[in-house]
Amino acid sequence: MRNLLCETRTYTETSYTHCHSYSQLILPLQGKLSIKTDEHELNLDEEHFFFLPPKRLHAYHSNCNNRFLVLDIPNEINSIGLEQTAGFERYEVLNEKWKAIRYLLLEESKRADSRTLNDLVNYAVSLLRENIKPISIQYIHDNIEKQIPIQMLAAMENFNVSYYVEWFNRKTGMTPNRYIQKLRIEKAKKYLIETEGSILEISQLVGYEQQSSLSRLFKNHENISPNDYRKIYRKNG
Repeated sequence: MRNLLCETRTYTETSYTHCHSYSQLILPLQGKLSIKTDEHELNLDEEHFFFLPPKRLHAYHSNCNNRFLVLDIPNEINSIGLEQTAGFERYEVLNEKWKAIRYLLLEESKRADSRTLNDLVNYAVSLLRENIKPISIQYIHDNIEKQIPIQMLAAMENFNVSYYVEWFNRKTGMTPNRYIQKLRIEKAKKYLIETEGSILEISQLVGYEQQSSLSRLFKNHENISPNDYRKIYRKNG
């Protein structure tokens, strides 16, 4: 088993491409690092950090003076299992909380056999997990304009439909259909406010072929028609 490793590294202009069985957290100290995966192509600068899940092919190089704090996190130590990290690349702003974590990790990296390092890594990983949506819920957000059968969503999580509905309710506090409707209404509000699209056009953008479907749903949930919502919002500025 690979040990948890936390150390500062520098990178050269030579581009390397590889993958590894462990996760990697890359926190900038100085300079920029070009990283390319199937999901991202970015220049990691001093204002951002990057989490790379295991078994993800990636290429990297740097054309400037650089220094990065890098954590190699074996899945045996890390609280995220392989089945949970599929598609879990994260490119995030290095805010004050993460700057504090970086400082603590940097200090602990100077000590041998630090138990605190493991605790810090697990805490950092737990922060990354907070905003991860299960695959079926992410699919809803990414495909709200399409028909979304509950059977398909359940299959994504390897659940039968009845269990999936119970599981979904525990996760979100509502049924899948209610969640989809709520998301469509919020999307419709955004289009009503920010565009000049007709109600029919907006209906189709949020997954309804007929204008009447959105109008009925909107009025049931908001006690107002889409047209009146647009008029009132614009009148009030």
